[in-house]
Amino acid sequence: MLKYILTLLAIGFAVVCQGQFTNLKFDHITSENGLPQSTIHGIAKDKYGFMWFGTWSGLCRYDGYRFRIYHYEQGNPRSISNNRIHNIIKDESDDIWVLPFDETIACRYNYASDDFDRVPIDSLSPEFQKRISRRDHYLTVSFSYDQVKWSLDHNSNGMVETCLRTGQQQQYTSSAISRWALNDAYVSDIYLDDQRILWVGTYSHGINKANLEANPFNYFYHDPTDPNSIVDNNVRAICQDKNGNLWIGTRDRGITVIDSTGKAHHITHQPSDSNSIKSDQIKKLFCDSRGYVWIGTKKGLDRYNPETGRIRRFDTLGLHYSPVYGMMEDTESNIWFATWNGIYKYVVATDRMIHFDPAETLGQPHAWCILQDSEGRIWVGTEGNGIVVFREDQSGSLTIVNRFNHQHTSPNTISDNRVYCIHEDLNHDFWIGTGNGLDRYDPTNATFERFHTSPPGLAQGTIAGILEDNHGYIWVSHKRGISQINRKTRWIRNYTQQDGLQSNEFSDGASYKSPYTSTLFFGGNNGYNAFNPDSIKTNSIAPQVVLTQLQVLNKPVEINQEVNGRKLLNKPLYLTDSIQLSHRDKSVAIEFAALHFANPIGNKYAYMLEGFDQDWIAADAMHRVATYSNLSPGTYVFKVKAANSDGIWNPVPRELHISVAPAFWASTWAYWMYGAIFMALLYAFYHYIIRYERLNSQLKYETLVHEKERELNERKFQFFTNISHEIKTPLTLILAPIQRLMQVSEGHTAIQQQLRTMRDSGDRLQKLIHQLLDIRRLETGNEQLVLEHTDMVSLVKVAVDSFRSMAQLRRIRLETILEEAHFMNSIDPDKIEKVLYNLLSNAFKFTDDGGQITVSLKQSLAGGRTFAVICVEDNGVGIAAADIVRIFQPFQQSGSGKAGGTGLGLAYCKLLVELHGGTIHAESKKDGQNQTSFLVKIPVCATVHATANPTGSTTMLNTSVCPFQQASISSPNYRALNATVLLVEDNVEMRRYLTDYFAAEYRVIEAANGQEGLEAAIQDIPDLIISDVMMPDVDGISLCKQLKADIRTSHIPVILLTARSPIEYEIEGIETGADDYIVKPFNLTVLSLKVKNVLVNRARWKEKFAERILIPSAEFNPVSPDEKLLQRIMRIVEDRISDSTLSVDDIGDQVGLSRAQLYRKMKALTGSSMADTIRDIRLNHAQRLLREKKFNVSETAYMLGFTDSDYFRKCFKSKFGCSPSEYCKSVAAEVSG
Repeated sequence: MLKYILTLLAIGFAVVCQGQFTNLKFDHITSENGLPQSTIHGIAKDKYGFMWFGTWSGLCRYDGYRFRIYHYEQGNPRSISNNRIHNIIKDESDDIWVLPFDETIACRYNYASDDFDRVPIDSLSPEFQKRISRRDHYLTVSFSYDQVKWSLDHNSNGMVETCLRTGQQQQYTSSAISRWALNDAYVSDIYLDDQRILWVGTYSHGINKANLEANPFNYFYHDPTDPNSIVDNNVRAICQDKNGNLWIGTRDRGITVIDSTGKAHHITHQPSDSNSIKSDQIKKLFCDSRGYVWIGTKKGLDRYNPETGRIRRFDTLGLHYSPVYGMMEDTESNIWFATWNGIYKYVVATDRMIHFDPAETLGQPHAWCILQDSEGRIWVGTEGNGIVVFREDQSGSLTIVNRFNHQHTSPNTISDNRVYCIHEDLNHDFWIGTGNGLDRYDPTNATFERFHTSPPGLAQGTIAGILEDNHGYIWVSHKRGISQINRKTRWIRNYTQQDGLQSNEFSDGASYKSPYTSTLFFGGNNGYNAFNPDSIKTNSIAPQVVLTQLQVLNKPVEINQEVNGRKLLNKPLYLTDSIQLSHRDKSVAIEFAALHFANPIGNKYAYMLEGFDQDWIAADAMHRVATYSNLSPGTYVFKVKAANSDGIWNPVPRELHISVAPAFWASTWAYWMYGAIFMALLYAFYHYIIRYERLNSQLKYETLVHEKERELNERKFQFFTNISHEIKTPLTLILAPIQRLMQVSEGHTAIQQQLRTMRDSGDRLQKLIHQLLDIRRLETGNEQLVLEHTDMVSLVKVAVDSFRSMAQLRRIRLETILEEAHFMNSIDPDKIEKVLYNLLSNAFKFTDDGGQITVSLKQSLAGGRTFAVICVEDNGVGIAAADIVRIFQPFQQSGSGKAGGTGLGLAYCKLLVELHGGTIHAESKKDGQNQTSFLVKIPVCATVHATANPTGSTTMLNTSVCPFQQASISSPNYRALNATVLLVEDNVEMRRYLTDYFAAEYRVIEAANGQEGLEAAIQDIPDLIISDVMMPDVDGISLCKQLKADIRTSHIPVILLTARSPIEYEIEGIETGADDYIVKPFNLTVLSLKVKNVLVNRARWKEKFAERILIPSAEFNPVSPDEKLLQRIMRIVEDRISDSTLSVDDIGDQVGLSRAQLYRKMKALTGSSMADTIRDIRLNHAQRLLREKKFNVSETAYMLGFTDSDYFRKCFKSKFGCSPSEYCKSVAAEVSG
């Protein structure tokens, strides 16, 4: 029976609270929202969904977010006729008519052109004139919906709500207290649109808007004029006792208790009254099963007995100072408390309060909430230590069975360690409110799910309260409103202040579900809300989406406005289906709006640009602009759809076709042109490839021909070299005997004359061979310049002076013309000298006796360069014009008939001049006074094909490269007795001739080739080796390298004989270690003197080398391999200086030489045997020891490996000319003297 009584009382309470009228909640739209003026006359909604409002400062069109203002424009007949609007109506065609202040002109809005037609009132029908009249409109305007009518009250100038069933009326007036009331008591107009939105215009505060189908979030707040309102708006705790009384705890003004009749009374702290609550700062309210109301305050715990009206204070165990935030009743009717001092338990049976030590239970004292789950476990949410789960045993002790803490590295944990509320749902999952969002814990799988993603989810932040309705929906209050969660589908619906909530922020713990009526209560800073979830409605009206603004390059585009030379819009954007952009429209933005006015801020959007975006892009009411940059030419479709605040989407997206035109260089005709150009280029490229292949084939052919010619030239050159070698060797065998015959036939004039003729012919043949080789070398590019900074004046003088005697003999007038005293230039003087000699020889050859030859040298400028010009001019027989071109070719002669010459001289000159980068040409006149000139032009400081000689002179080739070589050739007074000469020559006649020549003075060993020569050198260790260069198998260069690399033969001097005359061959020979280099054919006297000089210098070097053993091995730095060998031998002897068993074989083993080889090596180096060398080293060391006076003679002898002191004395006296004792006395005398 009590259950039904309580139900009836709760229904009566709800009726009293809500009343029998709609109790509209108004949103206010004022100048702060963009309204140009706050006096409203006329409200209408057009056929596209826009709202229109007339003000005294223009006409306004509203899309839920922004106003478009239309003003009177002077000189524009398409604008409204007056800014002061009196009325707005919509006719049968859904056209909007505007009545300005003068009421003589009506303005009709043109949708397509976004402007107005001005129509005289007199031209309209009387019926329409009456409709548009402001006075008639004000007297007749009213709207009805769901048995309720709203109309204007002509007496109070307000708005009246009339219940059509009962006839009762309710007057809507303004209120400064309630935020949901009208903001102006003077109502100027009302309008009900098709979305059940009631629009109310006022005289001074703009527009008021109310949703007739708003959800029943009943709002209760403090009204100073109403004694039955709550004592304060800042609500912190809510509960309902068993009598139906609603208890509201506030932040600092105590408690308001509202009974079932709607009357309220207040419970506050009275310092002088012990029967009052401890503090007005209420933290938690809880009604237990016995009807007691437990009051948690900032200063502790109180309990209220509704039957007696008495309040009991709990001051024991620290409760008198500990705020209480959480309460719950367990299955045994005991009461548990979560406080700022840990956990308390009130045992009903014994009326005893138990305090659990925070250090042993929670790990820290601060607890926010407490819950007993369906399995009897105690869950406690803490401040900073997560959740601690306990199980209570029979003795009342708590045992920790689980802990839940936030871990940054693991998503399967709670979102934050600050836990404010915990709820177990009907499915036995746990919903946890933290300081960083909402979590759901599934105990079956031990997994956490977080609910703080972006909309439509929950935002990150503190969760204030968690309740579950009778249908299993989870209701969560937080700092942004209230959210309803479908725990099965995870669908979330958010409610904000726009839906009627007291505010968007709710208080921690201020949530309560009535066990009698299932009403949910949530308290916040501006009062509290109460509602039955079964009464929540879903707004099923899908919003209409319009495009409100187009921006190009961040500038709004108006109708018929030119952008980059074209008009993009010829009607409003919301009526436009397609636009065309140019390539210069780099950035485009489209603004859109959902014309759903119930809760515009709650509308949601999704848009995409087909052809650019891959998927829909979500947006909210604050981000209603889609921006795209640098769109490629092509066709796109912009689509946008919207949903109302309840998630109802419009089925068909709004579409706008966008065409981006390419630049002129990317248009179709441009691509046709590009194609044509490409084909032309392809055609040209094809022909180029054909031509390239032909040229390439030709180049390959020419390269092959050139390579063949080069190989042929190399072969020719090698042939000439070989031929010259074969000629020079017998030529040597001819000239050498002739030279000896001339020496022994002195005094026989006739024989001498014949021998001179033979010698001159041989010399001419030798010169011809050299010239042929030089020409071939120049033609094949194997000749290089050896540049020197040379005085060309001196060079010319020397060359001319060498022909003076011939000129005098033939009475030829020889003149020189020199413009400067000195003329320095970088040239190869040897080669220029050859040019001069050839030109002068040629001039003397073709000039008759008594003729004239002139040589001149001057500077000239040509092409910005300076040249040295040498001219050799004669008045000889001249050169025919046909021969001028041919005379510089080899073996070509002038047809003058003058005898002599080989045809090589001028060709040789031409090649030498061109090697310098110069030119040579001839001029000849044969007109009675014959005159022939040869002009040589050489660039000043020419470096073409040049390899500069670093020493500046080729004479450095004869510089001594070994210690025993001498640069000059002299006839020594020394005769090398018993010297052994190894002669290596593959030509039998030459080898036999040289053997016969040198056999009178030396012991000669013969070898027919390089390999035999190497073996003979190692076997006999000769004193000197004379070797030919060009030999089969191992040539002279290779032989020299191997000899110098072998320690056994490295000391032997080598003289190379060769038919190769170029300087580079001489350099190669010297670099390999040869001591001299003689070109065939050679003079036997010169060769003989060079051999003697080498042997003499070798003897001198041997004496100096022998002196090296006089000093310790550590005191001289070896350079040559022979010096390093000697130092090594000296170190071996010094290391074993006292070892009398040291033998020659021991040393040979350590240096890698046999006894015989070591003997010959030391003989060659020092002139002494190895045994004598060992003895000399020991004696030198003995001399140093005796000079130091540290040991006597016998001690010194034994220390140095002499087993017989008499033998030591004998050897010492033999080497130093005095006995050891005498030497010691002489040293003492030196010291004392």
